[in-house]
This record gives sequence, C-alpha cells and structure tokens, in this order.
Amino acid sequence: MLCRHALPAQNRPECSFASPARFLQARVRLCLRAHQPMQQLARGAARTACRQLRRMAAAKAPSRPATAVATAAPRLAAAHAATPAVPLTRLAAAPRSGSSLLASVRLQRAICVAARAQAAEAAAAAAAATSEQEQEQPAAAAAAASQEQQPEEPKKEYAVVNFFHLVDLERPWEIINASKQWLEGKEVRGRIYFSEQGVNAQFGGVREEAEGYAKWLSEQPLFEGLFYTVWPADEHMYPKLRLKYKPNLISLAGGMQDLPITRPEARAVPTPPAEWKRMLAEGQQTGRMPLVLDVRNSYEWDAGHFVGAERPLEENFNETPTEALPQKLPAYLETADPDQPVMIYCTGGIRCDVYGTYLKQKGFNNLYTLQGGIQNYMREEGLDHWNGSLFVFDGRMAIRYNKDEEAPLDAAAPCQVCGAEAVLPHMNCANIDCNKLFIACDGCKGKFRGCCCESCMDAPRLLRPAKTKGTYGNWSDYVSQSEGEDDDCLGEASQAIASGRGEGRISRRRKRQQAMKQRELAKRAVKVERRRQAKVVLAQLQSQMAEGAAPAANDEQAERLARLERLRELRQRLQQQQAASASA
Repeated sequence: MLCRHALPAQNRPECSFASPARFLQARVRLCLRAHQPMQQLARGAARTACRQLRRMAAAKAPSRPATAVATAAPRLAAAHAATPAVPLTRLAAAPRSGSSLLASVRLQRAICVAARAQAAEAAAAAAAATSEQEQEQPAAAAAAASQEQQPEEPKKEYAVVNFFHLVDLERPWEIINASKQWLEGKEVRGRIYFSEQGVNAQFGGVREEAEGYAKWLSEQPLFEGLFYTVWPADEHMYPKLRLKYKPNLISLAGGMQDLPITRPEARAVPTPPAEWKRMLAEGQQTGRMPLVLDVRNSYEWDAGHFVGAERPLEENFNETPTEALPQKLPAYLETADPDQPVMIYCTGGIRCDVYGTYLKQKGFNNLYTLQGGIQNYMREEGLDHWNGSLFVFDGRMAIRYNKDEEAPLDAAAPCQVCGAEAVLPHMNCANIDCNKLFIACDGCKGKFRGCCCESCMDAPRLLRPAKTKGTYGNWSDYVSQSEGEDDDCLGEASQAIASGRGEGRISRRRKRQQAMKQRELAKRAVKVERRRQAKVVLAQLQSQMAEGAAPAANDEQAERLARLERLRELRQRLQQQQAASASA
C-alpha cells in the first residue's frame, strides 16, 4: 500500500483534511505507537506545529495547512532519519500489522504533503521574483533613458577677485556681519579685511559667487564706485575664508591710522594704464625718465617689474621707510628733487596709494600711482614696458597675462644660485631655519635639492622631498616618516622634530632678517656714498663754470670727471637697451 501522493496526478484520489492540527495530532500519535525510538523528536515536532497553529489562530490569520505541515515535516523526516532501522521504504513495502502499516503510510503522506507545500511556495516565490524583475526592467530602462537625456552638470568656473576701497567707516562691524550673512553657504575663500578706513580684499572661489559679492558690496551706499578685477582660476586658490576686522589694511611700519588716506586730495594722482604707458614711452624717447618707484617686496621685483624701476631694498613691505623707522625715505628718493615726477606702482594699488599719501606729507608734489595696480595694467595694456611675470599672493604664485591671453611665465631676475635663466614660481628653501623665498633654474633646484645654497643642504631640519612647484608640507608631517624612506634625511628630520624646536622659529627668522638687513644696508651705503660724491663733483664743476675759472687739472679731479662720464655713458646705454627690449 502506497501513499496516494506517490501516485501520478491523474491517478491520485481525492482527500481533504478538516484541520491541520487534528491531522498532525492523529498521525503523530499513530507514528509514535509504531516507532518508539522516534518519540522525543516526533513529539517535539508535533508540539512545534501545534504551537504555530495556535499563534495563527490567536492572530486571526487564515488557516494554512500546507505551511503548518511544511514547518513540522522536516523534524519528522529528521526523526525518521535518526532511526535507520525503520526506513520509509521498508515501512511502505514490508507486510506489517495493520497499525504499523497504517502508521508508515500516514508518516509518508505527511512528508509528501510537506514536500508539495515547499515546492509550491518555492514556485510562488520564483514567480513573484520574475514578475518583479519584469516590472523593474522597464523602470530601469526608463531611468537610464532619462539620465541620458539629462545634460551633464556644467563644470564649475573659478576666479580670483581683488579690490580695495578707502572710505571712512564709522561702524565697520555692521558691514562685516552683513558680509558674513551674504557669504554664508557660498564657495568663497580668501582674505577680506575691514577697518575704519575701508576694505582690502583678495579672495576667490566659484566665479558667480565671488564676483557676486564684489557686485553686492559695490551697491552698498559707502562703497559706490568700487573698482575690482576678476582673474580666471582652475580651482580654489585660497585655503579658507578670513573675513574680519583689521586695524591696518596693509602692514605699514607705524600703522596707517594717522595718514589721511580716505581723502582723495591727500593721495597721489591716480593714473589710468593708458596714461601710465604714455608717460613711460615718453620718458624713454626723450631720455628724461621719471623716477619709477616699486613699493613691493624685493622678491616680487625678481618675478617682474616695469622698465626703469630699481629693485626695492626691503624684503617685506613693513620695512619700507616711514617715520616709525630710522630711515624716513627710500634710498632712491633721498637725493631726488621734490618736484621730480615719481611714478609709484604695486600689485593691486593699495600699497602705492597709502605710501603715496605718506610721500606727499614728506614734501613730494609730483606723485602718480598706477590705477588698479599691475593687474589692471596687464588687463588693459598687456606687457608693454614690463619685464617678467607678476608675483601674486595666492595658489598661483605668479601670473603673466597679455590682454586676457596667458603667456609663458618668465622671470625678470636670473637664477639666484648660478645666474642662469630662472624658472618661476618662487620656492622656499628646504632648510626650515633659512626658509628663504628665492627663484632658481631647474638645474639648481635638483642639484641643491630645494635649498637656496650649498650650506643649507647639511642642515638637520630639512623638508623632504623637495618640490619644484607650490609649497612644502607642514614640518610636523615628517614625524611619521622613518629612516630609509625615499630620502636619507627623513630619519634626521624625525630626530630633529623629536628634540624640539630649539631657540624658536620667531627668533631664528629675526636673526636671518637682521643678517639680510645688514647686507642690504651695506649695499645701500655704498650707493648713497657714490651718489654723494657725484653730487659734490657736479656742484664743484658748476661753481667753477659760473665763476668763469678753468677747472682744476689735478689728477684727482680728472679721475672724478672720467668716472662721472663713464657713469653717464653706462646709464644712457642701459636706457637704450631697456627701450629696445620694450619695443621688441
């Protein structure tokens, strides 16, 4: 006698069960009578099935016999497998007593019902998954099509904005707070300083937002007529935004609060780029060049400068002579006539405007400043009468634009190590105790491994590896590097860091600056003495010619006259070379 579920579907007799709980209880009892070794496992399976059915009834769920049987049947099958002496095949085929044979048939039937239920559930799950996939495929295709149809997001355009505006501000904190509210959540980084005397700003970011702030500020009542320049950039050129109150907009020795810089009549004459170009061209043609004064730092002059401008003797702008310093006037103006035309220029215009106000107080009456600075001149007049590139205080470090067209970066000064053609941008010496900003050629950068001289190569506090562009990493970043990695100096650097900073960075920088200042003062003293001697000789000659007497024909006087004549020839030759290079 076989279970009806083992027969083909067309020959299978009809049967139904009134209740799954009753079915399991009755069949398991018969199974337990016939198979005593399976008592514990079978009894546990029955209890599990009945417990599940009671939970379904308590939750008022519909009766699902197939699910209940499928839950209990695996345990029944495991119980039967645990008793190999009584396999299902023997129970179905061997002639036993009626109760034993009936029990085996009932057990096989329960297992078959569970198998059918599991197969049905698996088929239903597979059908549901297939239908879900069929529904998802059109949706995915539609999403892909919509993505293809949607245009790609435009690439962000970055820019650098520069401006300053000198005006009396009674409550600068109000405009600072308003600026913070306007810039909140916008991609703008840089330096924006306000004081009672106006604003000085160099910042950048997304072009629309950076330029939008300049336009917004120019619409405020106190900032009408604000002039700003916009330069394209590849990315952010400043690490963060510093928007704050600063008593001095620039680092002038002694401060700038006592200077009447907010009064236009107290400042020098602002000269548009076209007029500035005309004045330089006229001076070169006539041989009477006006005195061109560069009020930037000395290393900025090395990157580029106007024709006829001497290299500043000051390394930093806060060393520019003022009443707060022992020297009151720049060396190039000490012997100048107060009525001689003086053309003052800087990068953006604020330094020459402020210092022009100071020089006007010192008695110079014929002062001209470049309106908008060198940046505005390059934008409008290009590179005429300009040598080299322009040093900037942001991530670009140097730019060279010829009427909105970018040109190769050229340095106005040679390599400060070997004298060959230098390559911009500047770089700091790898020796932290030196940290000199200098320009060099590619050969010296590799030969001296980022140092400014041979003596710095043996210093214990070196930044490695040397970079040819940009800046070095922080000194503390080298602690984690051990000896033998990329460079033999890494281990020495780690030991130097572990031993502390020594006498201190500020004191080391002060000593270095004092030594450089002594060298510059010595050079300045030599130049001043030569000019004084030439002035004395000229005065003597003029007095003798006025009296009608013949000049003294002694050897010393003749030597002085010959030297003066050579100096004049050398000056004329230099002016001719500069004029030829500018015209070319």
